[in-house]
Amino acid sequence: MLATVANPDTGAVDPTRVIESARRAEETGYDGVYVGDHLLHPHSMLESVVTLAAVAASTRRVSLGPCVLLFALRHPLVLAKQLGTLAAFAPGRLRVGVGVGGEYPAEFDAAGVPLAHRGRRMESVLREVRSLLGGGPELADVAIEPKAPDVSFLLAGWKEASLRRAATYGDGWIGYLLAPESFARRRAFLLQCRAELGRADEGFGTGMLLPVHVHRQGHGQVSAAAAWARLTGSTGGFPDRLFVTGDPDDVVGRLRRYWEAGCSEFILAPADQGRGYLEQVDILAREVLPRLREFPVAS
Repeated sequence: MLATVANPDTGAVDPTRVIESARRAEETGYDGVYVGDHLLHPHSMLESVVTLAAVAASTRRVSLGPCVLLFALRHPLVLAKQLGTLAAFAPGRLRVGVGVGGEYPAEFDAAGVPLAHRGRRMESVLREVRSLLGGGPELADVAIEPKAPDVSFLLAGWKEASLRRAATYGDGWIGYLLAPESFARRRAFLLQCRAELGRADEGFGTGMLLPVHVHRQGHGQVSAAAAWARLTGSTGGFPDRLFVTGDPDDVVGRLRRYWEAGCSEFILAPADQGRGYLEQVDILAREVLPRLREFPVAS
């Protein structure tokens, strides 16, 4: 995850750091880079689609996308045009995480979208965007160029309605702030839904967005949960057990538990997005990613 929210140590957004970290991620072996999305946020935050355009122009190999984009806040025609254009600048690299949001009601009020209707609105926008990008029949009287039929849409959300929506409309699912056991239960439900839809044999990845902090004794140990609450502006706090922390061995061991529960993709979000952010990107690349690649591939 790229640091598009204002640096909590300075209070300022830092586009240069976003590009630097994207390039560094590509050079050090990450598979992809992703950004969060909000129209309004407790802290200053870069707009996601525009930021991804800059990232696409600054990289060549890594996949990229929003994780997750709040479709309910967008007009489907405008969004389809944006995503189709972004895919044209990054052929084969765009992957779109899709979420309902709701933790910041003010952005829904400002966009004129009733908070209670955001799930249905998201679903409607997603169907239209997929149709427009793929040239499908739903909006046959409207043409969008360039098309992008190969873009993957990964849906988020952990409640039953969101999981059913992911199984129905998504190419995969991304969980967030779930313990391995909770992830496993939701994954089983998703696969059951896919089977009920007659789509059990189709590929469907199940991943996790995981706030992470690598530290050693005497090496600036922080509370990842407290750092994440500061970054997101949360007043409710988060349980420490939902964060992947410790020395590299601890972090790899924790990630292995998710992998053993069926997690096929890790989106790692450094909890420290202040002065230690780029150091965390490097530590993960050197001391964690090579060991993740040693996990056996599921048959």
